[in-house]
Amino acid sequence: MQSFEPLRERLREDRIHGSLMYPVSIYEMGNLHDDIILECHWHEEPEFIIVTEGKALFQVGAVSCVVNAGEAIFVNSGEIHTAYQIDDSVCSFAAIVFGMSLLDSSSYDTIQASYLDPLLSRDTHALLHIDGAAHWQQDMLRLLQQIVHVNLNRPVAYELTTKAYLCLIISMMYEHMDHQREPAPAIAYDRIERLKTVLGHIHEHYGQPLRLRELSEQVNMSEGHFCRFFKSMTQKSPIDYINRYRTQQACRLLKSSDRKIVDISLEVGFDSLSYFISVFKQHHGCTPSQYRKELHRLYAGRTTELMVDAGLK
Repeated sequence: MQSFEPLRERLREDRIHGSLMYPVSIYEMGNLHDDIILECHWHEEPEFIIVTEGKALFQVGAVSCVVNAGEAIFVNSGEIHTAYQIDDSVCSFAAIVFGMSLLDSSSYDTIQASYLDPLLSRDTHALLHIDGAAHWQQDMLRLLQQIVHVNLNRPVAYELTTKAYLCLIISMMYEHMDHQREPAPAIAYDRIERLKTVLGHIHEHYGQPLRLRELSEQVNMSEGHFCRFFKSMTQKSPIDYINRYRTQQACRLLKSSDRKIVDISLEVGFDSLSYFISVFKQHHGCTPSQYRKELHRLYAGRTTELMVDAGLK
């Protein structure tokens, strides 16, 4: 039986959030209009994501939901998550990533045993989509917005304010949790771990030929079973996901280099230039050449603006 652990680690986010003394980071992402606006990954720290403009389809574990501007989503520790563009709309969001060590006491206490540990171990059914439909959810959204605000502006005791607000938010989640539901079955956790494994393999080997048989063997499934499993978990077929990921990597190379488009297409896993151009246009609405020209135009315009502001032109 193959061990999934080394493969799933490839999707783990390699970033330190905050510091040892204050493990909190705020990330603001604006004007996102790529097909995949948040690449598939996971991390040990829990996270709240607040959509500030537009909307996006978020996939957290095996659950997907549309999150609109003014709404938020909770991503628990270890949960694999990604987000996709909807209807060509531009999306912006702010993310609050925090280590639970911020809320722990120096000694193991009732708060950690009864609330923090069950939340991290997913023994409880925490609210995923915070849409503001109830008054308490509106209160939670205001607290999340305040956490973003105080961490960006850093008034006196903003760290203490952040800790107090996070404790209050988790308290509200428990207060309105469906305590009658049983913990998620082990099979659901196994499906998520298998998805982490196969996505990790795709992300590492996207530049090479990837066949369904090879992917299905990563998670010990038949090809037919694997295709149904993958579509149910990601809302996309394996081929569609691979092509989307490859064009995302191509976008990075188009932005960061002047390499020939045919060379880029080969590097990201396409053995046919015409097929690469066709897939790229399908996902981004333009050809790779047009994409690069638009980047140059935007960069030139921005450079001119900076020169004018500096009095150099």
